[in-house]
Amino acid sequence: MKNLIHAIAFILLLSLAACGDFYLLDDEPDSWDGVAMRVLCDSNYVMEGDSMPLRVDFTPINPDSGAVYWFIPDTITAKIRHNTLIAKNAGELELVAVSNNGRLQDTARITVFEHWNTDRLEFSNPYDMVIYANITVGGKEWNPELQPVAAFVNGRVAGIAETREDYGIRYARIRIWSDASQYAGLIILRCYDRTRYRLYSFPGIDFRDNPTLGTLSRLYPINF
Repeated sequence: MKNLIHAIAFILLLSLAACGDFYLLDDEPDSWDGVAMRVLCDSNYVMEGDSMPLRVDFTPINPDSGAVYWFIPDTITAKIRHNTLIAKNAGELELVAVSNNGRLQDTARITVFEHWNTDRLEFSNPYDMVIYANITVGGKEWNPELQPVAAFVNGRVAGIAETREDYGIRYARIRIWSDASQYAGLIILRCYDRTRYRLYSFPGIDFRDNPTLGTLSRLYPINF
């Protein structure tokens, strides 16, 4: 009888989710004959325009190898297509996964953040600072395509790290723009790791008048 109730509740869940809402089962199950299901992301960050594959882990195994159903509260922040979350607009949402028979479910928190846009920064900000840096992520060599780095001043994007090579030396150049030559606040560096959907921060750096940090012979170390 309990299985029948679960089945009916699951059908109701599917029909309501189609309208953009999700509803949890009243008798919320978290195990099924010794099996547990967990969404393989706990608090992930996804940039606008990026996609993130959605996966779950069954312990010890998935008894029926059936499909997993995914639900989000609306389609403004993100949408789901073919077990993939596509980030659309900045915001936070709760992602819900439900097993094929409706007896297992788990949730995860997803944060979609704005695309780092640096268009026309140099035209709207008269002062700049340059950092010649050696960037590493988790102690490993930085990959600019998979791990973009941005500088923020007063909470706004003020520059993007670019790879350069001079005299056989490969380095990262970060040109940071501000509307004030001093007292502009701290520069916060952030790294978006597209391989793990994580957002890392580097301790604040003072914005200086006519500044340059690092040289080709002594690159400024930045490790996320």
